[in-house]
Amino acid sequence: LIAALDLGPWANTPAEKVSGGIARLTAFAMTAVVPGRLVVLDEPTNDVDPVRRRLLWSQIRALADDGAAVLLVTHNVREAERVVDHLAVLDQGTVLAAGTPAELTAARSGHLSLEVDLIPGRQPHWPEGSTVVDRGHLRATTTVPAAQAAAAVQWAGDEQSAGRIERYALAPTSLEDVYVDLVATTEEHAA
Repeated sequence: LIAALDLGPWANTPAEKVSGGIARLTAFAMTAVVPGRLVVLDEPTNDVDPVRRRLLWSQIRALADDGAAVLLVTHNVREAERVVDHLAVLDQGTVLAAGTPAELTAARSGHLSLEVDLIPGRQPHWPEGSTVVDRGHLRATTTVPAAQAAAAVQWAGDEQSAGRIERYALAPTSLEDVYVDLVATTEEHAA
């Protein structure tokens, strides 16, 4: 695990002298070296740099492939989507949905997610009927019917050329999109 997580440079370093990310990886390695039938991981990638985060996800996947049940708590839905077999979306202790990533995204399979990086002080001219979700810090997302993908790319290219958006990405619906929709729907019903 030391090699698999690229922890060699810190193998003989006292715990109090390593960064939070290296400490997190070390804690995972101590858990995974002789895993039980159930491994509980709470936010395992917090504080971990992007390169080692990928190595960590690979080792988490290996635990499951070797037969351990891995209970993973994370807010990093995009990363988890790549490695989980089954999941439950929780909000304030309530299960909002459960299933495989494919099952949870299937209901929105006819839609794509258009993510846009905004330019400070500039407001894009969103297509009529768009429901825009503010992702914070100059990022917004809207849902586009798959049949309108070409029109969405054309719109985004025009907005970029006009200097109203910095960049854009059109992608299939992700678990993060599903999570945001589920939580927003729950909050609307509570209000």
